[in-house]
Amino acid sequence: MFGLLKNKLKAFVDGIVKREETKEAKPAEAKPAEAVKPSEPKPAEAKPLPKRVERVEDEIYAEAAREIEKTAPKREEPKPKQEFKLEPQTKTGPKREPKPVETAATAAKPYFEVKKPAEEPKKELAPKLGLLTKIKSVFSGGVEIGEGEIAPMLAELELALLESDVSYDTTQFLVADLRRRLAGKRMAKAALGEAVNSEVRAALLDLFPIPKSTFEDVVRRKKASGEPLVVLFLGPNGMGKTTTIAKIARWLGERGYSCVLAAGDSFRAAAIEQLEHHGRALGRDVIKHKYGADPTAVAFDAVAHARAKRIDVVLVDTAGRQETNVNLVKEMDKMSRVLKPDLRVFVGEAVAGHALVEQLKRFKETAGVDALVLTKLDCDAKGGSAFSAAFEAKLPILFIGVGQEYGDLREFDASWLVNNVIAS
Repeated sequence: MFGLLKNKLKAFVDGIVKREETKEAKPAEAKPAEAVKPSEPKPAEAKPLPKRVERVEDEIYAEAAREIEKTAPKREEPKPKQEFKLEPQTKTGPKREPKPVETAATAAKPYFEVKKPAEEPKKELAPKLGLLTKIKSVFSGGVEIGEGEIAPMLAELELALLESDVSYDTTQFLVADLRRRLAGKRMAKAALGEAVNSEVRAALLDLFPIPKSTFEDVVRRKKASGEPLVVLFLGPNGMGKTTTIAKIARWLGERGYSCVLAAGDSFRAAAIEQLEHHGRALGRDVIKHKYGADPTAVAFDAVAHARAKRIDVVLVDTAGRQETNVNLVKEMDKMSRVLKPDLRVFVGEAVAGHALVEQLKRFKETAGVDALVLTKLDCDAKGGSAFSAAFEAKLPILFIGVGQEYGDLREFDASWLVNNVIAS
């Protein structure tokens, strides 16, 4: 669960720790750079050509020399000159050597010759470290994370979050928050990884709005008023609304609250039978009409039944509809305005990825949404959907589904979710 996001965040934290440890190891070995004396500007010298270019030019010169030798008129070998005996020179004059005779072999040379400039030795510039910086590093036992140092890692983290189904706006907020938390912060070298993990955990927790009260608090207050709590469930097709209603019914029963189920999905085949099956398994009443009936009428009958029987909660099922079908979404808006439920709960799949945020936004704008339930969280290999949904909608998450059994429903706890994506 959440394997991809967990690995990406672990790589980010490990990258910062490794960089800082490497940075702290360098000052002991680094030598101050030699001061370079200012000198007068020199004329630009020709840069040495690559070895491959030099070889090509040598071949060209050799070929030119051979062509010159072929086309040049043949010179007759000079006749041997008559040798003259030179008298020994006097003491007053230097002895002169005879000039060498030019031959065909010495004449066949290229007309010009390119001298290869000598390569200058490269100078390595070592970082200059101030004495105060060295003393602080030795005695404080800590490192200070520079903004320029974490910038490349934050850029990589941004791409990693998008790959993990974290929405664009959520990613931008999270990266900016991490930059603010980490840049310029001094941390102990001995616990650097733990300190960075702590900042990442705090940044992830900031994505979730602080709930004003829990679901049980809402049920308790409504029960004290003498009226049943009406909860309307809505969302796209196949997201697990009916199964989620059954799980919440059991959750309420375990805490001593009674409830009735309203079969408001009168369009999908076998939807009524599915809710009746859950009602029998849990010992809960199911209010239903025939297929094709008005779902608002079914909900009204369920509320009247709850008032007559003094039942605490009414859980209203509805037909699933895609956010792209404007007419069906508007019909849900009409049902919400007429019924006036206490809570409108959006049910979405955690594995829906980036589509979950778009679905949630459309339902919130049209029919209105007060809280969320995320299903199939145990199947979410990436882990970013829950963070995106909470941050984008600014709504509390009531429950998360982590399996197919009635007991596989967990009250949402942001700390539990964050701890599951932060590598230990």
